[in-house]
Amino acid sequence: MRMGPSQIRLFILTVLLVSIIANLCLLFRTQGDGTVVVSFRDEEEKIRWEAKQMVLRLVDKYDLSSRETAKALVFDSLMTCVFDKFQIDSSKKTSGNFSLLDQLETATLQKWTKKLESDIAVKNSVIDFLSQPIVNNFSFTYVNNPKNVCSTDVPEVLLVVPSAPENFENRVKVRRSGRGVYTMNVNNRARLLFFVGKPANNNRTLQSKVNDEAYVYGDIVQMDFVDVYRNILLKAVSMLKWAATYCPKATYVIRTDDDVKVDVQQLLKVLKRKSEQYENFILGDKKVSWEVVRSNTSKYFVSQQEYLPSTLPPFALGGLLGYPSSTVSLLYQAALRLKPLWLDDVFITGMCAPKVGVLLLDDPDFVFTHHDW
Repeated sequence: MRMGPSQIRLFILTVLLVSIIANLCLLFRTQGDGTVVVSFRDEEEKIRWEAKQMVLRLVDKYDLSSRETAKALVFDSLMTCVFDKFQIDSSKKTSGNFSLLDQLETATLQKWTKKLESDIAVKNSVIDFLSQPIVNNFSFTYVNNPKNVCSTDVPEVLLVVPSAPENFENRVKVRRSGRGVYTMNVNNRARLLFFVGKPANNNRTLQSKVNDEAYVYGDIVQMDFVDVYRNILLKAVSMLKWAATYCPKATYVIRTDDDVKVDVQQLLKVLKRKSEQYENFILGDKKVSWEVVRSNTSKYFVSQQEYLPSTLPPFALGGLLGYPSSTVSLLYQAALRLKPLWLDDVFITGMCAPKVGVLLLDDPDFVFTHHDW
């Protein structure tokens, strides 16, 4: 009798199903008291299975599940013990599994101890640094200051946008685009603020327009220093200080330029994911081994008196950055104690961050481009 295509498919599925059931029956058998017992093909498979169970017991025994990156350490130990250094041979098979599981536990504790020792060393270094005297007096008087925007409802995210006084159109577009739309949704628990300095040359007409904008929208923080490019560090530090002073309970802070388009929801997803692994960090577009510009005709000129090395430290571009609120306070305290460099992103993410144990993390979602809207 010849079978059709549908019958052939049914026959093949039946054979596969029978095979799966047979294998399950071989793997698990039930004792008379109802206890399920795991069966193994050989001793090596049994040792590997018991080692994995040891990993789970270690997580509970030493309360590792509540500690940063602990599971990664445990499973790394498992891989080291079971699959790399401790290959199964006949002597181990006959001598029992206890020594192998002991080695797994010992390796895990050794790794965890090293991590704790490293963490303690970093924290001691941070404490020593923060005990040093303040050398920079970043003191600001506010021309416009909506200091109560975080007092009625603690935001999940504070969006801070450095802007020039004359960039009215950019600010309007930000309010109407992703950041503004996200902030206007009360369910999102977000605040959006623009940070500007005073107009150059004491431009009263421009200042009057900024005052009107601040009154209408309530989202302008204006400091009393002149808003010129070489003062970008003052603006960056003022954003840190304002966030730490007037919005310290926000969960995250995202800094974006006023000509950068961003997806706030996606950035928050990344921040939340990284917060499960790290306590204090900066997310951004990380740059390494950039040469210092020594040409005095360049916009980015840095003299040897300002910064002696020929290459900049690893840093993240300031056009788009994200960090937990606790990181904001650490960066601000570091900025008070280090010799300043006017390149704000280099100074804050490349020089201040390592002094206070803040990790600099490169992330593709924080790569950005400047737009002419």
